[in-house]
Amino acid sequence: MTEIPQRLQQVKQRMQEAAERTGRSADEVLLVCVTKTRSTEQIAEAVRAGAVALGENYAQEMVAKRTELSDLPQVQWHFIGHLQRNKVKYLAPFCDMIHSLDSLRLAEEINRRAGQHGRKQPVLIEVNCAAEDSKFGTTSDRVLELAEAALQLPNLDLQGLMTMAPYDENPEHSRPVYQQLARLKAQLAAEGLPADALRHLSMGMTQDYEVAIEEGATIVRIGTAIFGPRPS
Repeated sequence: MTEIPQRLQQVKQRMQEAAERTGRSADEVLLVCVTKTRSTEQIAEAVRAGAVALGENYAQEMVAKRTELSDLPQVQWHFIGHLQRNKVKYLAPFCDMIHSLDSLRLAEEINRRAGQHGRKQPVLIEVNCAAEDSKFGTTSDRVLELAEAALQLPNLDLQGLMTMAPYDENPEHSRPVYQQLARLKAQLAAEGLPADALRHLSMGMTQDYEVAIEEGATIVRIGTAIFGPRPS
């Protein structure tokens, strides 16, 4: 018996408390358990303990794990890493959400591949709010253009925005980044983007997910707080 079920419940409790601090319900926030490098045994334990959404950073690793875990209760599969166009084909048949749309060329490839499978692919636009050279994502001033283009592609279902804050052990240092994404959502709404295309803000990880929820996150992506430190 590992500590995964206990850790998962602790994270859910802290999510609820963070939501309540701003008058929100914990039901408004989806917990995506980040399973990169985790074994299928660990993932299965988390699912049995109540995990409903899993996040992977590598397309082929996601496909392999989904195949190995096919006998588990239905879960959502979220792709949260940088997505190369030549990897879209692996995700197109089944992926529940792609968090990392960052260019028109990628949008067009996702649209093409989703169409081949008769699907409409949910996507989030990744925004590099902190303008970090080491991070992927489009810039804040390009989001409207990309969002409007995505809305014209028939096999894409644009559902919101995603960002990553610079890693910092002090979660308060992430707050300005998350506030910026929330402001960007409001600006896009003012420009006339439909509410359905802005329903989600995917932001917040192990070190700062409570701050993210306080600033309006509807999806948080948490790995270490559930599965423990990754093997070195």
